Amino acid sequence: MLIFYLQMLETPEERLRFEEIYEQYRHLMYRVARNVLRNPEDAEDAVHNAFLRVIRRFSRFQDAPKEDIAPQLVVIARNEAVSLLRKRRQVLPLEDWDGFAETAEAVADYEALVESFARLPQTYRAALEMKLLEGCSDGEIARRLGLTKSAVSTRVSRGRRLLRDIVTREGFFVPQKN
Repeated sequence: MLIFYLQMLETPEERLRFEEIYEQYRHLMYRVARNVLRNPEDAEDAVHNAFLRVIRRFSRFQDAPKEDIAPQLVVIARNEAVSLLRKRRQVLPLEDWDGFAETAEAVADYEALVESFARLPQTYRAALEMKLLEGCSDGEIARRLGLTKSAVSTRVSRGRRLLRDIVTREGFFVPQKN
């Protein structure tokens, strides 16, 4: 599939940059789409559509800082997954409607939440991305970032607190612990 995408780009530099993005983020995008769609084949379709969208607007990604790319790709993959849900809603079984409606209504809030996530300091954002978006364990994160498990735990905890503060200031509902 990668070759198909690369043929759509014009310069060798664009192809190299796209290949880096594709290899680094395709699994993350797939997980996001699968969480929305709950179906592996549909998730693959959503990721394919997301990459086509990235190619159409590739100039936005070509020079973007590395830390800004993941949140954008997560939003694109999620939006494509929700679009697939909307297209298929005519044949959506009645018992699945409530979940679909909640997902479709949450897209605007989700985009704003991802933008809030992108405003976190890089120190905390990297650990939180791996923990929350990629589903990595503290040990995996520690290994990838060259930290101790306790340092990862601290960064994740502080990052969550900062994210909670940001979304509270932005007016999102944040459930309180009992």
